Amino acid sequence: MRYAAMLLGGVLALSLSGVALGAGQGAKDFRAGTPDVARTQKDFAGGTNEFRFVVIGDRTGKHRPGVFEDAMDKVEQLRPDFVINIGDLIEGNTEDQAQLGTEWDEVNAAINRLSVPFFYVPGNHDLTNEVQRSEWRKRLGADYYSFTYKRALFLVLNTEDPPQPKIARMALFQQYGGEAMKTVFEALQGDPAKAEALFASDPKLAELAGKIRGSENVAFSADQVKMVRDALAKSPNARWTFVLMHRPAWKVDSPAFREIEGLLKDRPHTVLAGHYHKYAYEQRGGHDYVQLGTTGGMPGGAADDPAVVDHVMWVSVAAGAPRVSNLKLDGFFAKQGPSPVAPAR
Repeated sequence: MRYAAMLLGGVLALSLSGVALGAGQGAKDFRAGTPDVARTQKDFAGGTNEFRFVVIGDRTGKHRPGVFEDAMDKVEQLRPDFVINIGDLIEGNTEDQAQLGTEWDEVNAAINRLSVPFFYVPGNHDLTNEVQRSEWRKRLGADYYSFTYKRALFLVLNTEDPPQPKIARMALFQQYGGEAMKTVFEALQGDPAKAEALFASDPKLAELAGKIRGSENVAFSADQVKMVRDALAKSPNARWTFVLMHRPAWKVDSPAFREIEGLLKDRPHTVLAGHYHKYAYEQRGGHDYVQLGTTGGMPGGAADDPAVVDHVMWVSVAAGAPRVSNLKLDGFFAKQGPSPVAPAR
């Protein structure tokens, strides 16, 4: 299957070439008011087996106020069947329950602007410690789970099971300096060959990169892997399987995730994650693996990097493989028209 990326009117789209949508069932709702209506004879979309959902990127990691709220308002205008995120909704990293309550109340106030369901996926900011996991379970429910919708299976994974120690980035900042931190993070998010060449030329940067990489662990309990195995066994004929998690577990050495991948390999599936605040796409074994950018979180690279973007992902499911489009938040504008551009000074 061939893939093409295109930028149209502020919308970054990942189009699936050669995939037909199949027969739509909307034709039963169509009635020609006059003879010889000028239209193509294609099937209507909107059949009973079709649906659309939105995926939200990282909100936190020094979140920018108002961006996530703006995204919720824009998604509400699109009215998908439901919305799901890929983790890091609150800043977290604390055991102060009052602070956690304030942060969850703030983000849930924005989420409650939606008139459709919102599914929560935990991130490392949401589950840094057992206090936060207890708060999650009390407020939201399970921190890993599965569900089906119109014969599609969704596996929501928790890469913090159990919670992983947070990286002491402030200590690294003080030890190595802000410029070195910036250089290493941008290198780790860029071309791997260039990054290795950079680290080979500078032992200090290589040392810092090793410490940062060493902190990027994922954890899946045996019970969570069993949940995946059971969910797959209960839905052997799912039309598609979507796997959502926060940290992109395929980028680290995780025996548990390799086991999960082995369970998935013989069925059509898509894997979605976030964490690094920068968009990235790859195929593994013929399957799409996507690392989303941000929806309000701190940018994960240089400002002029096109993969560093606030966006939401729109997924359309019909016959064949799902169609995925990424909508840049600044590509939306209201029915009143685009906002005026401030004059240059």
